[in-house]
Amino acid sequence: MSRILTVAAVGVSLILLAALPAAATPQLLTESKKAGMPAKNCQYCHTVAMPKKEGFKPDELNDRGKWMMAEKDKQKAKDIKADWLKDYPGGKEQK
Repeated sequence: MSRILTVAAVGVSLILLAALPAAATPQLLTESKKAGMPAKNCQYCHTVAMPKKEGFKPDELNDRGKWMMAEKDKQKAKDIKADWLKDYPGGKEQK
């Protein structure tokens, strides 16, 4: 009986983790820089200097970050991709 409960708990945990929104990572910042974007820190897409993965709030995204989340949904992608930034609308200074 306890084995079934353990398996069920693991299954529910995996489902809940999959339902969490994709969060940016330091790797995404690095990829953005490699793609030639003028990203200097997390505030390139976030309004806070050090966003916390476990406490992600969509209202802590700036316009660029909100656009990236919308692009993720539009493309039905599992994760956000740094190379999408080249398609961010606006002038070169907005990239």
